[in-house]
Amino acid sequence: MRLLLIPDPTSPNGEDAFCREIVKRAPARGHEARMQMVPNGPSKAAADLLSSQGFALDSDAVVINSLQPAALIAAKAAGKPAVLRLIESYAGASAEALAEVRRLAADADMLLLPSRHMAGIVAGWGVPEARLRVIPYAYDQIFAQQIALVTVRSSRARGFTVVTAGVIDEAALPGFETVLSGVARLRMDVHVTVIGDGPALPALKDRAQALLLGERVTFLGELPHPKKMEYFRSAKAFVEPTGRQGFPSLALHALSEGCPVLGVRAGALPEFIRDGENGLLFAPGDAAGLAEHIITLNTTPGLSLRLIAEGVRTVERHSWDATAAAALDAVEALGVKTS
Repeated sequence: MRLLLIPDPTSPNGEDAFCREIVKRAPARGHEARMQMVPNGPSKAAADLLSSQGFALDSDAVVINSLQPAALIAAKAAGKPAVLRLIESYAGASAEALAEVRRLAADADMLLLPSRHMAGIVAGWGVPEARLRVIPYAYDQIFAQQIALVTVRSSRARGFTVVTAGVIDEAALPGFETVLSGVARLRMDVHVTVIGDGPALPALKDRAQALLLGERVTFLGELPHPKKMEYFRSAKAFVEPTGRQGFPSLALHALSEGCPVLGVRAGALPEFIRDGENGLLFAPGDAAGLAEHIITLNTTPGLSLRLIAEGVRTVERHSWDATAAAALDAVEALGVKTS
């Protein structure tokens, strides 16, 4: 089978690892695979441009990483099966935007999803379950050799630093406010760093001021992926505040950096974080529960090391071998007749 893969232009570090690894492994399964970036701009105009250039005519199927309407429209115009990989759950999207997402998802011949939670969301959009495949989310940047150094550095750092991150919009605001409220409850020396931007950031800053957090909170705005990883590497915990993603990728990234995860018990997080084994979970809105977890992590001898070790093992299980194999299984299940 001749596969055309459309990389996600927003991938960390500017490289789409998913498409890269499929291209690398496809020949061993008897397939040809290549990548092609698609143009930005209005969907119909971009799709028309692609069609005029013979988009996908020399391919048997098109695999699109992330929602890229132009590629999906052009694939269908060329009469080629389209496989769409979705990570974003579109929680908090406007009704108009969500309607467009649902329409485009329904046009795909198959959807690759990173969790059972995300599969449930898409099934709720009316997409037949026969078109859905849960494909593991992979990440190969494991800094296991640095874990001991991270632990020593963190133990010497002043106070207890936690990091939280994400898009700060109206839907996510309650989760981020829970993090600030949890920190405000503590009398220990604890500091929270907030990474991210969004329309609700001013409201979150107002909440921090109302809680009298002062210098106990730092707002950094959005950061490039490598810089974000530096903060994870030096923090004593990462707090995943919302659980609204199709897959909690930042939690996986934190584990890879030797940073224990404190996550809200919602969305796909309970599929990934096992409470007490590779992280600690708290109920949505439970600031007291989060504060208790911070105290527990700070005062229980050996707990941080145990969570870090199991976290590294968790990341190791999210390998590209498993993800690429599952993705190619799904594409082959389309039963495409090769030319």
